[in-house]
Amino acid sequence: QIELRIIASLSKDEKMMRIFREGGDVHRATAAEINHVPIGQVTPEMRSAAKALNFGILYGMGQRAFAETAGIGVDTARRFIDEYFKDFAGVARFIEATKKHAEQYGFVQTLLGRKRWLPDIRSSNPMLRSAAARMAQNMPVQGLQADIIKIAMVRIQRELLARQGDGIRLLLQIHDELVFEMRDAIIKEAV
Repeated sequence: QIELRIIASLSKDEKMMRIFREGGDVHRATAAEINHVPIGQVTPEMRSAAKALNFGILYGMGQRAFAETAGIGVDTARRFIDEYFKDFAGVARFIEATKKHAEQYGFVQTLLGRKRWLPDIRSSNPMLRSAAARMAQNMPVQGLQADIIKIAMVRIQRELLARQGDGIRLLLQIHDELVFEMRDAIIKEAV
């Protein structure tokens, strides 16, 4: 859920930040908000749809794609998206500001300054312009997640080499997870 934590922080959305500060389940809380039910009445189906919505919002998923992903009707998907942006107004403002920045300057960037140029953001072709807007919406969050994991990989590798020498090595990165190989004798100490 690092990307959802990032959007909460970048957007300064009070409701979403509170959910994370309190250790809540962001998908369950989102389901309660968009369905107008107490959190204890959230069903697994509601949570699943809210999870699809939480991540779909990050990726610029439209109402049709969300409806298909969540297994709900398009009208219901539209209502959920509208409700989401009312409930998490800080996220909505951040997304709109990010798109406007892209339209004005032709790029977006991560908090650490890595830029993604979006020449199609001003295209006369609506499909190209729409795809560029989705990229603009997603890149600051997904890009910062990638920046964070890269920094973590360097720091972890440095720390592990200092403590364990060549008995451990980083093998693979999968999104925000790292896979290591290590000798059996140092597992307890390394973990």
